[in-house]
Amino acid sequence: MKSRWSLLYAAIATTLLLTACGTSTDKEPESTNGSADVVENVDKEPVTEGKEPDTEVDEVDEVQEDIMKNADLKESDEQSYAISVLPDFSLSSEEPGKDSLISADNEAVFMRIETVAKEDGTYDYLAENMIAVLEASGDGSAPIEVLDEKSIPTAEGIENAKVLAIKAETASITGIIFERDNMVVKLTIYDSPKEEYFEQFLRMAETIVPK
Repeated sequence: MKSRWSLLYAAIATTLLLTACGTSTDKEPESTNGSADVVENVDKEPVTEGKEPDTEVDEVDEVQEDIMKNADLKESDEQSYAISVLPDFSLSSEEPGKDSLISADNEAVFMRIETVAKEDGTYDYLAENMIAVLEASGDGSAPIEVLDEKSIPTAEGIENAKVLAIKAETASITGIIFERDNMVVKLTIYDSPKEEYFEQFLRMAETIVPK
């Protein structure tokens, strides 16, 4: 009788052991799958999503002072052109074919203005003459061509603009030549060594038009 109960207890214990093992085996894959899912999500996470590019954008000041807003239109007495002149400058005729735009602050600072009707060879002749004037005004060295667009007249209607410059002991001298409509304009600017008036002369030069 005792042997029969012993066998029954052994069978029950074996069943319980197998059941416990089966339960553990079933849960193992679930734990493994859960770990794989977490790793996969980390790998695919869009780390850079929504991040702004780290670049610098230059700010451009669109509001610039118009230095010509107070200029008055004046006509040459001796030549066939008109020019807008700033309040601190005066236009006068030196001789037929040559005018001077003089600074009221410094009479040594001025721009000589010469205009000629556009014909074949006129531009080249005046360009060569401009070089000769610059060489004579400087220390004898050859003038340097100015390529900076900010120093070249670019107003509408101006064509074939060329700028040459040379340094003298007490002045900075700039020659400008360009074509507009039916005339060739030749300018010689005698500025201070620091070129304090160049911007104003350039802006006024851009307003020269046939009258």
